[in-house]
Amino acid sequence: MYRASALLAVRNSIQLEDHERIASVIRSHSIDIIDGRVLIDREDVSGLIRTTSIGDAASVISSGTPVRREMVALQRTFADKHDTVAEGRDMGTVVFPLADLKVYVIADVAVRVTRRWRELMSRGEEADFDAILRSQLTRDRRDRTRSDSPLRLAPGAVIMDSTLMSVVRQTEEVLRLFRERVG
Repeated sequence: MYRASALLAVRNSIQLEDHERIASVIRSHSIDIIDGRVLIDREDVSGLIRTTSIGDAASVISSGTPVRREMVALQRTFADKHDTVAEGRDMGTVVFPLADLKVYVIADVAVRVTRRWRELMSRGEEADFDAILRSQLTRDRRDRTRSDSPLRLAPGAVIMDSTLMSVVRQTEEVLRLFRERVG
């Protein structure tokens, strides 16, 4: 949803630091997730929001309190209507602090960058490993030090190191944890 909001900001030529204006634009559009597709006003933007530039923009706008307030409201409204598995850097601490299961996923930065590089290459996009590394380190630092909801471990969260795990293995582990915790 943050990536969709970043796309809205870019499409509306809004400076990424203008959090009040971005929050206003978010309120004037519909952002939804249906069958794993991200929609803005019923337009499927799933592919558009996976670019490096939109990811970087999402990281910048997510540091703004007005944008975060809108996103938390949207995410909670969505979860009220649907069974939800949510992923994101503050899902367990801010958005869903009472979730039945909170998994704090970590991985070596080089592995995360390699995964992102492969994802971009598989879509035929330009992918510069060093640029992705710099972007990831900047995002990590920004998320840890932002004034509103800095990245931290949620109380009761299970730490899962995904460095050596495939996506399938990660999914299996989360399902195992869910069955163990929730039944």
